[in-house]
Amino acid sequence: MRKQVLVLCVILTLMSCKNVTENEESKINVPQKMTGEWDNFLQYWQENTGDDIHRVKVDQKHSHYHLSISEHGKDSVQIEIREGRNGKNFIEKLQLSMNDSKKSIRVDADTLFVSGFDHFENVASYRFIRTRTFSGWLEYPMQQYKDSIYRVGNLEIHDQGGMAEIDIEGVQYTAELTQLVYGKRLSIMKLAVYDVPLDSVEINSRSISYTWVNPEAKRIGINLRKMITGWTLIEPGFQNQNTWRKEKK
Repeated sequence: MRKQVLVLCVILTLMSCKNVTENEESKINVPQKMTGEWDNFLQYWQENTGDDIHRVKVDQKHSHYHLSISEHGKDSVQIEIREGRNGKNFIEKLQLSMNDSKKSIRVDADTLFVSGFDHFENVASYRFIRTRTFSGWLEYPMQQYKDSIYRVGNLEIHDQGGMAEIDIEGVQYTAELTQLVYGKRLSIMKLAVYDVPLDSVEINSRSISYTWVNPEAKRIGINLRKMITGWTLIEPGFQNQNTWRKEKK
């Protein structure tokens, strides 16, 4: 009996140590889980799209922000806040302690929920999705010159509303890569092409064509003959036209 009690005490002690270790590791890993690029384009789009089938009605609409989060010590993070498409407009940098009870920031898989900040005052939390960066290119077959193609390569955009354009006089094409929820049920990643400059693309702009794949896809492209574009997720070992052209040099 005494031996059984001793074994039970040892087991309980080990379990207690394990729980403390797990809790400590969880606390330490919180800033690490938050580091990276985040964007709430999906949330912003759902509240502002002109299509009833996709629109989510809310009492107070969220603004469009892009966050760059890095570790700032053991229990705090530094957050760079940008606003609008491609994070064009810088707002500010701030530090957040994980122990600050007045502000809320938490991670659930690849979704970041933020509330309690001056920029994020809203009844519902701001919902940011972790972005994935894609490398891509755009090509424009120049019909006025036989067998001539104008090409823009080595471009990078993210999959939460990132955009790139062809910069050539008299030509106006913009490619957009974004994750959406079709009909509030079906998650997709969409590649859209607009025949306007990048700065003219708005939430309700109508694309001239688009294609879609599953959100986890690592490669997507579209060929309209008058404009061609392709994008590949940047990860170890990734290859696309950009890497091939570098290897040839």
